Amino acid sequence: MEPAKTVAALHDLSGVGRCALTVVIPVISAMGAQVIPAPTAVLSAHTAFSDFASVDLTDYLEQCLDKWCEMGLSFDCIYTGYMASVRQEEIARRFMARQPGARRVVDPVLGDDGRMYRALPREMPEAMRRLCAGADVITPNLTEAALLTGAPLPEPGKGAPGTNETRARYRLSELRALLEGLMALGPKVALVTGVPLEDVHANVWMGEDGGVRVCEYEPVHASYPGTGDLFASVLTGALTRGDSFEEAVGLATRFVRDVMRRTLECGTEPVYGVQLEKSLGALMRS
Repeated sequence: MEPAKTVAALHDLSGVGRCALTVVIPVISAMGAQVIPAPTAVLSAHTAFSDFASVDLTDYLEQCLDKWCEMGLSFDCIYTGYMASVRQEEIARRFMARQPGARRVVDPVLGDDGRMYRALPREMPEAMRRLCAGADVITPNLTEAALLTGAPLPEPGKGAPGTNETRARYRLSELRALLEGLMALGPKVALVTGVPLEDVHANVWMGEDGGVRVCEYEPVHASYPGTGDLFASVLTGALTRGDSFEEAVGLATRFVRDVMRRTLECGTEPVYGVQLEKSLGALMRS
């Protein structure tokens, strides 16, 4: 038996609402890899709640990553999510440079539904561009893709995950331009989630060959915080265990849709996120 592969996860830890590390750890663990977390912040609940307590962990993050390198640890994958400050991005980028053998997956958490998250400093899109430049894979949603490239922000509801919005769809030519703008930042693969095309909903990506690839899905008519984290975590787990990129995207797309559908049937309040726990067994079997 070979030892489990390792994923260093630089994300926030939100107690209430399934997102970030409370999604990353169970999902990637269920897929057979060890998650080694480095929290960027601790929150009592994620930021979609009207009130929450939070602690910025920038100093700890720097000390933690430095200690790991001093210990001689090496990781199979480095997976980053929410960065609370420009300094955290700099710390993450320095850590990646000290781990040349690791796959680098960057989920550039900046905003959603046509708006940048209000808690982030205005310099964060530029900082995220620098982090994306050294990534193997980036996984922005449409709002984040626009913030990274300078493209117009999508209208609220245009491409919101799981919605049935149809009035503002993307043409393939628009999508190609957006993906080319992301690839110009420097990643090896740019994947945009939750794109409403002219006749389908899809997760779409471009690699170094310049081709546009599409993974279609039937949307679930609901929206839940944390589904972007869930998609990127399944993708990261699949890539870490050796799946092809196309296989990884397909698995992540199907799993997120299935979990959203089950959650909708449960009738739970959307702000608390998807009913992930009931579905982890499917990832273990996959």
